[in-house]
Amino acid sequence: MPTASTPGGPTRGHLPLVVNMQPSGVHQGAWQAPGADPRAFVDLGYHRELARQAERGVLDAVFLADFAALQPESHRQPRWTLDPLVTLSALAGATEHVGLVASISTTLVEPYAVARAVASLDHVSGGRAGWNVVTSFDPASARNVGLAELPDKAVRYRRAGEHVDVVRALWSSWEDGALAFDRTTHTFIDTAKVHPVDHHGEFFDVAGPLQVPPPPQGQPVVFQAGGSEGGRDLAARQADAVFAAQLTLASARDYRADIRARAAALGRDPQHLLLFPGVVVVAGETRAEALAKRRALDDLVGTPEARLVNLAHFLGVDQALLRLDRPLPPEAHRPATHGADGFRLAVLSFFADGERTVGDFLREGSFGHRSLVGDPVTIADDLQSWWEGGAADGFVLMFDALPSGLRDFVDLVVPELRRRGLTRPAYDGSDLRTRLGLPAWGATTREPQEATA
Repeated sequence: MPTASTPGGPTRGHLPLVVNMQPSGVHQGAWQAPGADPRAFVDLGYHRELARQAERGVLDAVFLADFAALQPESHRQPRWTLDPLVTLSALAGATEHVGLVASISTTLVEPYAVARAVASLDHVSGGRAGWNVVTSFDPASARNVGLAELPDKAVRYRRAGEHVDVVRALWSSWEDGALAFDRTTHTFIDTAKVHPVDHHGEFFDVAGPLQVPPPPQGQPVVFQAGGSEGGRDLAARQADAVFAAQLTLASARDYRADIRARAAALGRDPQHLLLFPGVVVVAGETRAEALAKRRALDDLVGTPEARLVNLAHFLGVDQALLRLDRPLPPEAHRPATHGADGFRLAVLSFFADGERTVGDFLREGSFGHRSLVGDPVTIADDLQSWWEGGAADGFVLMFDALPSGLRDFVDLVVPELRRRGLTRPAYDGSDLRTRLGLPAWGATTREPQEATA
């Protein structure tokens, strides 16, 4: 199979693709589209269909975002409701190959619970689990778990770093050979090879060991989402891969170089830190067909101003300040007390030239991520140029409407990517870590090992 070489990166065999399983699609009008099921956001059959479509396209993983509270925009469109781990555990039995990545907050959930749940998902899926580390920026989610308010960002990121340390230690608390299964001595587990972690830190006291045997992957893949300074430092130290909002090739290339430089400064191999920018894809046989799909959804929402609610919410500004025919107002450039820094910085980079308007953003970079609206060749050209240009190691795919948008991608774009040798024709049976080109993790040595596959 042809391979591609990127600046500062190794020769790679295929372009990793992860599907963000939105409750109906990222577009506010998706649930109102003809044939759409408004109840799909709580229907396992809907999520099963998405996972199976991803598997039909030989895509690498599906991913579930999460909030622990009803969201302000929930009156306009379905938002995250079902627990990611419960949903993905059900999907493990409905699929055979596709990776299963759950978002779990280090601010709202204790390390032992995360380690046990994700290790369990890795076992029941046969080595397909991933954890998307988030620190939570939603005050309502904090109140739902008994926190009067969220800690400030610096504290949340310190807690996140310690949290991941503890989870990784728990995953490595069993040596190879601890499962003795020795009928002669009647020894089921060799407890001499199972070790407490005895962690006593700033935020957590955890005895360990984990009650779950080592995950099939050794360490499930750790994803991370965050574009602030704290987020970049956390990614450099702890993440295998980073989900990021990046709207231009130049900013994505700079971001990738920055987090890899930070990883190298910490003694990590920077090639083992992968960047997955998000991209919203609307595919058609022709560009005109794809644009018609987007316009049809826009028409369902009502006035263009109605689509500003999500942008205003994530930027932390009054929606009334946003005008379609004008650039962002000065208020939107001020640091927010809460919110997703990565999203905000990506949005601000879109308006950096001072000429682009809010209306331009809704057309080109809506939902905080780039929009690719076009025919299969154009979409494949764009993804390939970012991948080969050192701006991405893979992509998180989002779609205006689901499951139709994912079906269109698998039917139209995947064959074009496959024709170019960018995607695999079939799964090779490897676990998620190996499929993404990450090093294997040795249980005995308790550190990453160079992959031999």
